[in-house]
Amino acid sequence: MLLVVDANIVLSSMMAGKITDLLLSPKLDVVAPELLFVEIEKHKDEIKNKSRLSPDEVETLLSLLKKKIRIFPMEEFVSFMSKSIEILGEHRKDAPYLALALKLSCPVWSYEKLFKDVGSVKSLTTSEVADLFKS
Repeated sequence: MLLVVDANIVLSSMMAGKITDLLLSPKLDVVAPELLFVEIEKHKDEIKNKSRLSPDEVETLLSLLKKKIRIFPMEEFVSFMSKSIEILGEHRKDAPYLALALKLSCPVWSYEKLFKDVGSVKSLTTSEVADLFKS
């Protein structure tokens, strides 16, 4: 299953360690805009403090995620940015995630409530993604 993963999912996974197995599942084709790992790098100290993982373990997990999550450069979905910004309004920081989902015609895996009201793009929470594999 193809999903655009929002940074809040990856950050939560790294901090809590609860959904890493789901995020790394071979059943998922997880993609994200290139800014994903820039955002994660900004929060690396917070990840280390909240995760109770050693710095080496954080780096190992980050390395695994970099191998698993397919990154798309902005130029590959820039034509969908104006529509994404129009939909999200003032909440522009998530526009690249929505734009990529619009380009790929796939759901967004996110905790962001704004994605629930997008209409043409389905938004899934972690529990919804997990439920897909239970059946």
